[in-house]
Amino acid sequence: MSENRYIKGLFKDTAHIDQPANTWRYAKNAIFNDKHGSISNEGGTVLAGHLGGVGSSYGDQYERVVGTITVNKNRVIFFVVDTDPSNPDPRSSIAIWENEIYTRIYRPNVAGKPQWNLKFSVEHPIEGTFKVDSKGDLIVYWTDDLNPPRAFNIDRQLRDSPSIGNLYGIYSPNLRDINILNLFPHAGAVPHIMIGDIGGSPGYQTVVKEGGGLRTGVYYLALAYVDDDLVATNFLTVSNPIPIVEEFDWTKPTTKKDGAKAGNQTTKSLTWRVSNLNYDYKFLRPVVIRKMGDATDAYKLNDVEIEVFPVSIPYLNITFSGIEGFSSGSVEEVIIDTVSYTTAKTIQQLDGVLYLGNLTASTDLGYQKYANNIKLLSEVKTITDFDVYWATVDNFETGFGNFPVDKGYLTDQTKSYRYIPNIFKYTGYTRDETYAFYIAFVLNDGSMSYGYHIPGRVADETTVPGELDAPSSLNDIYGDLEDISPSASKLFHWRDYSTIGGNNRMNYWENNTELYPNTENYEIWDNTGYTGNDLKGLNVRHHHFPSNWSNSRKSIVQGTGGCTTIGPSDGVADGVILRDGAFSFRHAPDGNETGFVLDHFRTATFAQNNPGSSTGTGAADAIALWSANMSPAANSNYGTNGPENVFTADQEMDVTVGYQVWAKTTGGGTPTECKIVSDATNPPISGSLGSNSINNFGGCGTGSSFDFCRGSGSVHLMAGEKIWIRCQSDGSDANTPRVRQARESEISGCDASCFSCFQFVNFEVLSTNATADPSWYNDAMICHDVRVLGFELEDVKVPKSIADKVQGFRIYRAKRDHSNRTILGQAPILPMSKHKSQIGICSEAVANSGDPDLVKDVLITLQENPEEFWNVDPWPLNNSSAILYSTYNDQSGGMADKPAHKVYSFHDFYLLRTHNSLAPATHVKLIYHIKNLAWNGPAIDQDKKMLPKVEFDGNGVKRVNDIWNWDPDNNCYPREINSAIFIGYEYANRPLGVQMSPRLLGQKAKTYLLGDSIFEGQDLGFGGKIFNEFGTSAVIFGLKDLHEIDSEYTLNSPDGTLNFGNAAVQTSTSSWDDYGYNQLGHASILVNPIGFTAPDGQSSHARRSQYWMANLGAFKSDLYKSLDSNELVFTGFEVLGDDFENYVFDDDTGSSTYGGATYKTDTTHPEGIFGGDTYLSRYGYSVAVKPSNADETSNPRRALHYQIVESTDNINFRHVESSDSFYFPNTPARTMLKYAGNIDFNHKDNIKYNDNYSAENDIRTVFPLPLRDTIQTDFPTRTHRSAKNDTTSLIDNYRVFLANQFKDLPKNRGNLSKLSTFNNLLYFHMEESLFAAKGKQSMSMKDGSEAFVGSGDIFQQDPDEIIQTKGGHGGTQSQWAAITTRHGYFFVDAAARKVFLMSDKLQEISTMGMGTWFRENLGFNLLASLGNIFQGNDNPITGMGLHAVWDPKYKRIILTKRDFDPTAAFLFRISDEYEPSSFTTDPSNKGEPFTHINPLGYSNILFQNGKFYTADATTSTSCSAIFLCWNFGPWVQIEFTDLTYFTPTGWTISYYPEMGIWGSFHDYVPYKYISTSTDFYSFTDTHPIISTAAQSLAAGTAYGNAGIWKHNQGTTLESGVTYGNRGILYQQGNIAIWRDSLNRALFEFEFIHNETKGDTLLYSAFDYTVETFNIKDISILNHGFTTFWIYNTFQIYYDDLEYLVNIRRIGNEWKVNRFRDMAALALNSTASGYYMSTNTNVTGHVNVGTITTSATLNMFLQDGMNETINASFIDLGKTWDQQRKFIDKWVGIRLIYDNISNNLLNLYATNVAVRNMTR
Repeated sequence: MSENRYIKGLFKDTAHIDQPANTWRYAKNAIFNDKHGSISNEGGTVLAGHLGGVGSSYGDQYERVVGTITVNKNRVIFFVVDTDPSNPDPRSSIAIWENEIYTRIYRPNVAGKPQWNLKFSVEHPIEGTFKVDSKGDLIVYWTDDLNPPRAFNIDRQLRDSPSIGNLYGIYSPNLRDINILNLFPHAGAVPHIMIGDIGGSPGYQTVVKEGGGLRTGVYYLALAYVDDDLVATNFLTVSNPIPIVEEFDWTKPTTKKDGAKAGNQTTKSLTWRVSNLNYDYKFLRPVVIRKMGDATDAYKLNDVEIEVFPVSIPYLNITFSGIEGFSSGSVEEVIIDTVSYTTAKTIQQLDGVLYLGNLTASTDLGYQKYANNIKLLSEVKTITDFDVYWATVDNFETGFGNFPVDKGYLTDQTKSYRYIPNIFKYTGYTRDETYAFYIAFVLNDGSMSYGYHIPGRVADETTVPGELDAPSSLNDIYGDLEDISPSASKLFHWRDYSTIGGNNRMNYWENNTELYPNTENYEIWDNTGYTGNDLKGLNVRHHHFPSNWSNSRKSIVQGTGGCTTIGPSDGVADGVILRDGAFSFRHAPDGNETGFVLDHFRTATFAQNNPGSSTGTGAADAIALWSANMSPAANSNYGTNGPENVFTADQEMDVTVGYQVWAKTTGGGTPTECKIVSDATNPPISGSLGSNSINNFGGCGTGSSFDFCRGSGSVHLMAGEKIWIRCQSDGSDANTPRVRQARESEISGCDASCFSCFQFVNFEVLSTNATADPSWYNDAMICHDVRVLGFELEDVKVPKSIADKVQGFRIYRAKRDHSNRTILGQAPILPMSKHKSQIGICSEAVANSGDPDLVKDVLITLQENPEEFWNVDPWPLNNSSAILYSTYNDQSGGMADKPAHKVYSFHDFYLLRTHNSLAPATHVKLIYHIKNLAWNGPAIDQDKKMLPKVEFDGNGVKRVNDIWNWDPDNNCYPREINSAIFIGYEYANRPLGVQMSPRLLGQKAKTYLLGDSIFEGQDLGFGGKIFNEFGTSAVIFGLKDLHEIDSEYTLNSPDGTLNFGNAAVQTSTSSWDDYGYNQLGHASILVNPIGFTAPDGQSSHARRSQYWMANLGAFKSDLYKSLDSNELVFTGFEVLGDDFENYVFDDDTGSSTYGGATYKTDTTHPEGIFGGDTYLSRYGYSVAVKPSNADETSNPRRALHYQIVESTDNINFRHVESSDSFYFPNTPARTMLKYAGNIDFNHKDNIKYNDNYSAENDIRTVFPLPLRDTIQTDFPTRTHRSAKNDTTSLIDNYRVFLANQFKDLPKNRGNLSKLSTFNNLLYFHMEESLFAAKGKQSMSMKDGSEAFVGSGDIFQQDPDEIIQTKGGHGGTQSQWAAITTRHGYFFVDAAARKVFLMSDKLQEISTMGMGTWFRENLGFNLLASLGNIFQGNDNPITGMGLHAVWDPKYKRIILTKRDFDPTAAFLFRISDEYEPSSFTTDPSNKGEPFTHINPLGYSNILFQNGKFYTADATTSTSCSAIFLCWNFGPWVQIEFTDLTYFTPTGWTISYYPEMGIWGSFHDYVPYKYISTSTDFYSFTDTHPIISTAAQSLAAGTAYGNAGIWKHNQGTTLESGVTYGNRGILYQQGNIAIWRDSLNRALFEFEFIHNETKGDTLLYSAFDYTVETFNIKDISILNHGFTTFWIYNTFQIYYDDLEYLVNIRRIGNEWKVNRFRDMAALALNSTASGYYMSTNTNVTGHVNVGTITTSATLNMFLQDGMNETINASFIDLGKTWDQQRKFIDKWVGIRLIYDNISNNLLNLYATNVAVRNMTR
């Protein structure tokens, strides 16, 4: 027959008779093409190195390689873990394999330092890749699906680390340096941002300094770490905002430090102080974020180097001036994190991009059930001497223009919210308002967990009526409150219960319609575990802060504060000194005379610097009122073409003027006239205006050219009005005056008959109000102590299992927008007075004695009939303005008839500036009864203006004349403005001793009212018009019937009289202490100085001006709905570092890990938690009205109010942009009162406030824990990619993962098992299918950059599924068996029992002759035994999984399956026989899910988290039925290495992709392979632990499982001697003493001859062609093989090959011809079911059976890759006559070589000798 050549591979998919030519049936430990076309015995393994340290006698026997990365230069990086079960602190190592030298390069000592642990695990093999960066450093990247993906700079470790226990030469106090290896940069200690606040009296801050160029706005500092590779962490912290204004802390008065329009230039810079640094990092990266107007910008500062530990100063200063080096950045860089995942299953790189697949990420720590137990208690911080204000006359008049600021006293700038540290650290919370709080944890990598809701306190169940009761249970007024929402309104909405013991100084709040979910998250746990209580199904609770009714929590500590009054005042503003005296001026020096011309008066000149004399009070100062301008403007009114000589009144005064002017004529006696001229609007007091003429020159002996005019007169001047002397001459013209004023030298010779021989002007002045007593002028210091409202937390208990994942926590609150406010605003409420009168006229006009019709011609009213209206009064009037109502009584709860007020104006800053909706407003709550210091305003006149006046002319015709004047009688335009100033002095929170009942608003009576308007209020329920002409904008509201507010506590006494019912009490006896009047010529007068006692014996200041401070409230049944949709704001409160230990308890014991932890925030932060949205400010605003009705005078009434309020705006930082935006106290009171009403200072457009100054810390926040949605923590089909590597950049972009650069593949193809690359394509290998990316992921732009197509896509198109089928095709579950070679991508689909190679197309290579075998053997035996309960871990390291390696020498792929067979003991323990009773204990005791192996649930073997547990059982003697009484011991994990329960098994097979054939099975089944460009190596776990020489001798190796074994080694050397190594696996065959005891693997090769399968032939002999080489590679004459089998369908024979016994050489072939059938004979009977018929046969008998080989036994025993002869099938004692020749259509032959002689065999061909069978 023709010989067979074996080139077509291992083939088992056909029957033997159909075996394809040139294939072989079986091979073990064979290689193909060692020489072309040959089949050869495989070389063995030699020890190439060992795990463990250098010099170790046996290596590290417990170390296991869990991953390797083959890198450049044939080096391999090892990841190794210690598996010694006795070691409590197993160590992990990273080593390098170079030139077959194993060197540990990093092996941290984790004893007592768990933070240093790499945590490698044999249960989580490592996959990785590498790159060489721009510095030439080798960096490896790996992932293990357990720990975070990580990166390690090999060269940096070799270069910088002094020992293998040290990382990169870093000496870290943080003990977290392992985490800096995380691929997603791990922050470790999060920086803590502080600001410099230096105590003292006064203190100062160091955060805002001079020397910069910052613009006005607010600034945040964001910080990230940067490592040596210039890879930055996410931004870890963002500071609270710091406002930048134009003014300075030292600006005085402090009220001048106001805000500014966004974007104004300043000279400021900022310096932050940063502590709690992680010294593992090299740099700190600061980014400053600026909010300026609507823009939010980021500025990158230069990285700041962190000092190497240990440090001299434990903090860094970060300065930003706006003028140093920085670059613009993106806020998104701070807000949007680079993504971070907890684990990744697979990693790959392609085209300079790193890919991670099958990811997990979780920000849910499971803390909600512990957060449910946290308690919140209100806390306060007192600011003493808060924002002291000096109310002095000079301040009111000029803003300290004349006298020292604050009377020369030092005002502490640190005592208000202008001071940066107060803003940064102590922003508070609004009293009686409700907030939602969350706790979130800073994870170890610096990222944030979810925010966990902190429930509000439980309801008070002791007080009756209680906070959950219906309001009507209290009294009638509360019954009305209930009617707002009968099912939802409860007493806790309306009353303060915070003072009741056990209520934590907090009120109660629950949402009406929002309930807690019925999930485990809303159980209540503490350090003892589940408390038995939960929140499930209960109403959601938030935190309702105490109101001002609580004495210990009210905002203003003392009623009267530290206010004082000081008198008399330093002086009157503007230098206005009361005048009563005389002074005179002489003529100016010669040469400045004025020429007098015809019909044109010119001013006579008198010199200011040439006074004659002055006498009397204020006369000397009055000299300054005379102006002598020798060079006036050309259009001067006072000195046309001549100098100006003018007297200007500085206050209202009577002035008498006398003058004498000499004139000189240049020719002719031209008549000349002089006179007194004034712009005064009032007639002279007496005499004429001093006109006098010269008709003939030549008097007093001066000659004919000289003469004089003399005159006098008196006039009443108002402040600003003027008076001067003018002369004119007849007969002159403008160009050639013939008369001029004479010179002093020219008239010096006059005789005594003249009045005087010189020129002069004399003044006598008398201030109109010169009779005021100076003692009435008092100054006041306004001073109070205030409390900032904050809170503290108790029972913040963190289990250690969570604490190990975090480094501290932060407190957040839900942003309180307008929709979540129950308090819309806070301000005094000013009652309006009701009138019924004709509108559009005034009482002066009505009383005009002239013709009333002429008045009506000017004052055109809309109607003659009176109308009802409300006056927006600037201050509460006396009790006569109240109306008798039937109203509720706060003390009794009943009703009474009493004077009360119904309609009010309200001037909350926030509402007026925003005009946010008033629709939610439902009620007002009275929070303070304020008693004011009251000032009568300064004497202010309205500006004169042109007014029409209707008069009859001489003909009786009406003429309209314009007059420039005031005119109350005809135009209702009086001169005087009546004004007052009110500054809060005493704040009483409980004036009645009981809680003041809320008052409901009536109908729709709430609206914004514009200034200078008359509002038709009837439709809204006001009951009339709202009169606000020449007024300012306000919020106005009217109260519900019966809810009017008793006027008793708002009685006011503008005129010194307090009305109590029918009795009047006089509080003063002088009109000088009235307010709201115009005391002509005077400044503001304090009418009720502190300590003044009125005639009634009462303290005047406590009686004169009083009103209520109130909150405008909005009833709401639900707030911050829902819990998981709130936008959160960082309070700035964080607990980090050592402080965090105070909150940690041990999960098992419940005890504190700190030893004395209190679990209270006041232990670590005694000042409390702030970071709210509320500022305390002194708030000034103006109110004005100009009455216009028939019953009131038309004098404008204007007032300033100045009180302490709570506001979400920092009112201190409002600012002025023009005169329209003036405000008090920045603008002096006189100016404000002058223009209020004419200018609507309260108009929305005129309230200038930079919203930035109300900014919150919302730059970088957290998300609330989702309520019901499943929190996605696993992303099993996701692939996420890094930024593209830049080979020129120092930044490692492989560690930069942007948030949107991911791709989720379809979930109907299982999880992502592997990312692979081949032919420059990325493959996504799912469990059930294979996807390939399409081309490149980016496109080139014109500028040379690359851009991604689409938004967030990592591929231009979705990847293609290679073969689309309904159920998927070509998937893999075997990550470690998927490898890429130059021939394609090789992988296994174990579930489908198929093997594939992807090259140009997908090939199912398992069908290349091995399909059946793979279908039978790719499954795992343990899975087959246990069904679907145990799915395994695809982990060849622990013993069950597939893995593969590329053999570069023989260009083959080695595929290994490792498996376990369950033993009988294991199978018995899961059977029903062992345990008939149910057992359900959780073996981990952690509440984790577990599974009974037995489907009935009665197994005493449980499966949990990939591990088996068992518990021994014994019967109980106390039970009558033993099968019901089993006692189980503790659960013990069953290791896979426990041979009691598991038997290791497996196989290895090789594939030659170049030939497309399967090659051979192999006896090595290692747990791990590695491959270089020249060799491959493996690791075994088959040896016992070796620790002695005897053990190593028995194992045949000193290093056992620690060995690194190199494959394909036919020989090995020892001391220069070559030894054969074939067949020696995982033993040291080079050691002479061990050689005889070594186990040698057989070389087996089986082939089929069926060339004549159409005929039955006799096979008499076979031969084979083989080359045999000894260990010296010398060809020798040797038949090579040592044993053979031959078999056919029923026959079999095996024997050793012995030269010239059964084999001999014929030519170049070795021929075997002695074999006979040795199969055992058996009677196969019909009775046993044999195939024979039972009918009568051809012999006439019935078949009873036949003698043949066994029908019930297989010829071969097959177990995976092992096929051996069934010993029961062979009869070695068979007699010669029964040994038949081999007759069949085919024959199978197996050649076996025992490898003992260590020869290399190259088998080329075989042949058989056949002949026809003749019988």
